[in-house]
Amino acid sequence: MFLHLVLVSTMLAPPPSEAEAVAAFNDGNLELALKLHRERAAAPGVHAPAALYGVHDSLRALYRTTENVAHLCEALAVASGLLARGGFASEKERAAWVELEAADAALVRKAGVQCPTPPSEASEPTPTREPRAEGPPPVPGAKDSPTSPGTKDSPPAPGAKDSPPAPGAKDSPPWRPRGRVIAASVLGAVGVGLLGGMAGALVRREQAESELAAIASAGQGREYTVAERAAAHDADDRYIRLHATWPALLIVGCVSLITSAAVLLAPTRAGSRARARASGAGFVYSF
Repeated sequence: MFLHLVLVSTMLAPPPSEAEAVAAFNDGNLELALKLHRERAAAPGVHAPAALYGVHDSLRALYRTTENVAHLCEALAVASGLLARGGFASEKERAAWVELEAADAALVRKAGVQCPTPPSEASEPTPTREPRAEGPPPVPGAKDSPTSPGTKDSPPAPGAKDSPPAPGAKDSPPWRPRGRVIAASVLGAVGVGLLGGMAGALVRREQAESELAAIASAGQGREYTVAERAAAHDADDRYIRLHATWPALLIVGCVSLITSAAVLLAPTRAGSRARARASGAGFVYSF
């Protein structure tokens, strides 16, 4: 029972966050970054082409620092295996991985090494004829009938290499990082707050204009008192200040809302790749 609980808790444990993997990458702890990115890529429900960017970048960084061609060969195997499996959100995302595979292959040729063939590809025999289904041995002297098992026109078995992919596997919605959702929510809240401030500025401006109209109406046919002059100056200052404030609040609030929608609806492909890139003063987080 105890072992069962330990296994269940291990299976339900959440994968490491992307922030932890990126922090390890930028700190120079490339082995830890590779381990965390691999755990994220193996977690269920993760968009594999986006998660494997971190694995590929960590392997390339290890090759640059250690000059161990095993890391370069593994990076090439990651790109080739992903292109063979598919599951991309768009053709543009697939093209990006094609470029990575070509760059890895060029580095391998430049290093003058021969990367080992992945076991899945080495163990798969090249068929010389159409596979035949299992069945009873043929009767001597009998000819193959069109409906007998193992004929050339029999449909391929489910799961065969040439069978079409399952519908919807390539069109699954791209995974959106949690950080992007949080950033879009903050920008949207700021935009709504600024538009609310604009509405308040318009109301206070109307109040100042009403006060000026009331003072002017009360002082018709006589001189204004000192208190009326002071109240008129105060209302006039508020009117001028609020009249210049509400357009700025409107513009900034609309820009904030538009930016929030753009951040939330932007494609996720480039963001996952850029977050694993280190720069001179840290790392660049882009969408």
